[in-house]
Amino acid sequence: MAKKKTGPTLQRYPREEDGLLSVTGLFPRMSPPMAERDIEKAIDAAFQRCIKNKKGELKETPKTPVELVNLCIKHLKERSDPVLSPYFVSQLKAEDLYELDAVSYEMQRHRMTIGVFYQYLILELMRNRWQVFDGSREGDIIADIDTPGFEKGLRVYMSVKKSKDTVGGQDIGGVIRRLENVAKEEKNLTRPYICVVGVATPPKGKIKDYSDRAVKCNRDGQAYSLNCEYWGPGFIFPYVTGRETIEIYKKAINRVANYLPFMTLKFRKECSLLLKKKMEALGLLNTNGTINQTRFLSFIIEGKREQKQKQ
Repeated sequence: MAKKKTGPTLQRYPREEDGLLSVTGLFPRMSPPMAERDIEKAIDAAFQRCIKNKKGELKETPKTPVELVNLCIKHLKERSDPVLSPYFVSQLKAEDLYELDAVSYEMQRHRMTIGVFYQYLILELMRNRWQVFDGSREGDIIADIDTPGFEKGLRVYMSVKKSKDTVGGQDIGGVIRRLENVAKEEKNLTRPYICVVGVATPPKGKIKDYSDRAVKCNRDGQAYSLNCEYWGPGFIFPYVTGRETIEIYKKAINRVANYLPFMTLKFRKECSLLLKKKMEALGLLNTNGTINQTRFLSFIIEGKREQKQKQ
């Protein structure tokens, strides 16, 4: 007879009297605050990791005007919509199109990278204080933390997300179940565990105070888990570093250019003129320098046909 699967048991650590949320006293702000140099090293380490691929190699990105323009043309050919895009570009000159397409596309790529950066940033900051490990999935952190007044301490199974929008609705239930499954399968667990969905940026631009923790519930008001909490940026960064959240953001801003430069802005003038020449050579321009709607449609349809043949 097969064994009946059992759900997660209530972990024995101090809770608030009116619910499942752990008591605030378990997580005092770091005092004295983490040294600024240690924070900067953690920021650098996080950036260095997020710009590498899974093999540990630097991701290839365009760095010259020619590479940037070739990528722009490739992007226009492969990702343009056959109805909306010809209508849109026909209202532009080629030199205007570069800034509207290439710059926004680079911003999109950087946004994806910065999402991974936040995951590594929290891990690296925590590593300055506790024994911390990468989880089995990107963005997962496992850490053994000390808890004042509770000598056993806690094992934290955390999934870090860039924003609240990244994990919402039904998704958060799946994340929590996955974290608890990892905890249940741990054979060498010597302390109670707590699962955490950590969010690194403030929803709607508002950073809450140190009470930025909660137990997430479904639409029926039932907790997704007996042992999982949501930690927002108003709590995470002051707890881990002893410094205000905005201080961490400011330090990261001062260092981001070393890792995620906007090459499309650096070579904006050169690339705009080069794109015009390339599009003129492709026969996509009208005599007044605007983009021909019909020719652009043929250009992207042919591009999609070429792409399909390669597959």
